[in-house]
Amino acid sequence: MSEYRVAARYAKSILDLSNEQKSLDAVLSDMRTFANIVSNSGDMRNLLSSPIVPGDKKLAVLKHLFEKQFQPITIKFFDIIIRKKREGFLGAIAHGFIEQYNDLNNIANATVKSAVELSEAVITEIKGHIESQTGKKINISATVDANLIGGIVVQVEDKLFDASIAGKLGKLKQELLNSYISK
Repeated sequence: MSEYRVAARYAKSILDLSNEQKSLDAVLSDMRTFANIVSNSGDMRNLLSSPIVPGDKKLAVLKHLFEKQFQPITIKFFDIIIRKKREGFLGAIAHGFIEQYNDLNNIANATVKSAVELSEAVITEIKGHIESQTGKKINISATVDANLIGGIVVQVEDKLFDASIAGKLGKLKQELLNSYISK
C-alpha cells in the first residue's frame, strides 16, 4: 500500500477520534508541531525510519520530547502507530491530518510570491480576493523572489496565477519559438 494511502487512513482515524473527544484543535496543534519537526530534522526522520532502533526506544524518545506539551490522545496514537510498526509514516500521517482538517473546515493554503516585499494591506487584499473567489478561508504565506522582476505569482492548492513580468517574458519567448518553429 502506498505511503499516501496508509497516511491518509491513519490521519482519518486520529481526526475522527479527536473530533469525537472534542480535542480536534489541540491535536491539530500537536500535528502541526510534529510535522514541522519531522520536516526540518533529519535526525527525527532517521529515528522514525530506522529498522535498527526498537519501537519501544522510539516511543520513549517521542514521549520524552512531546509528552508534556502534546495531548494524551496524540501520545497514545504515536504508541499505537509504533506498535503496528508504521512509525516511518508518522510524518506523512501528521501532514495528512492537517490536510484532512483543512478539508473538513473549508480551509485552503495560498502562497504569494512577489519581486518586492508586500505590505500587510496588500496581502490582506489578496487574501480577501482569493477567499471571495474560492469560498474558502485562506491561510496565506508571502515570499519574495527577485527573479520575478515584477508582479506576483499566486498559488492556491493546485491552481497557479502568474502575473509576473518573468512569467510574461517566458510566455512571449515560447510564442516566438513556436511561431518560428512552425514556419
